Amino acid sequence: MKIQQNKSFFMGNTPFQKQEMTVQDRIAQKKQLYQKKAMRMVTTANKAEKAVDTNIEDIKGKIKRLQADNEEANAFLNDYKQQMAQTKEYYNVADDSQEQKDLELLQKAYDIQAHGSTELLTEEEQERLDNMGELTEYQQISMDLYKAADYWKTQLETNNQIISGEAGAIRSIQLERLKTHGMVDAEKAKESILAAASKEIEGMLIDDAREKLDEKAEEVKEAADKREEKKEEEEARIEAAKEDKKEKEELIEDIRENVTELTEQAVDSSEIMEDVNDQIKKIMQEQKLLEEDLKGLSVNVTT
Repeated sequence: MKIQQNKSFFMGNTPFQKQEMTVQDRIAQKKQLYQKKAMRMVTTANKAEKAVDTNIEDIKGKIKRLQADNEEANAFLNDYKQQMAQTKEYYNVADDSQEQKDLELLQKAYDIQAHGSTELLTEEEQERLDNMGELTEYQQISMDLYKAADYWKTQLETNNQIISGEAGAIRSIQLERLKTHGMVDAEKAKESILAAASKEIEGMLIDDAREKLDEKAEEVKEAADKREEKKEEEEARIEAAKEDKKEKEELIEDIRENVTELTEQAVDSSEIMEDVNDQIKKIMQEQKLLEEDLKGLSVNVTT
């Protein structure tokens, strides 16, 4: 099996290599995390709001379809009512006639059977219904029209009940939306998250500045300590040079005293005088070099 090599091993970014992030990188990372969290909250709330809007639109669409059905049902219902009126007129049936009263009793009995009406027939009505006999042509046609009209009447009542329920559902959804304030709360939460991010980033910048100041102070202190150490070394060299100068001066004085003593003993000894002069010149040259060296050291110390 061929092992697939990860290019990151050859780019200096191996999983085992820990790279220290700069403060700018850490701030950018922190800001990105907070922004993602804030946007995720707003997006979630926005999706919820859109889902509610979609639900409301679906309900409104259903209500519109039912209202369109009602228009059709009303048209058919009015048409059947008109046909029943025309049938009554055609057969010349009076409102207070027994035929009309029997028709109305038949309609009442149909409503009780078809819809479970709470209004029941009285004993007299039930007795009349039982003894009514065969229906007249007018009553038969009118009952057929009444049953057909009842279908559309029932359809209208059912649709209106559904419309009332769906309208109530929309009102409940809108009331609940007013209570929750989904998007408003999400926006406030987003602002709080971003404010917290700004505060944390500000703290990170302050901490970074403090670290840099501490590092700079340490560097200054180390440099001052080195200058102080160097100054002490230079002062020690000056003191040593001064001691050496003092010793040479004392030596010159001793030589002079010896020369005086020798001169007194051998005034005419030119060789002795020459040696003495040579030694004095040599010492004086060394003394001059020492003084120049001291001046140089003094300059270094003062600077």
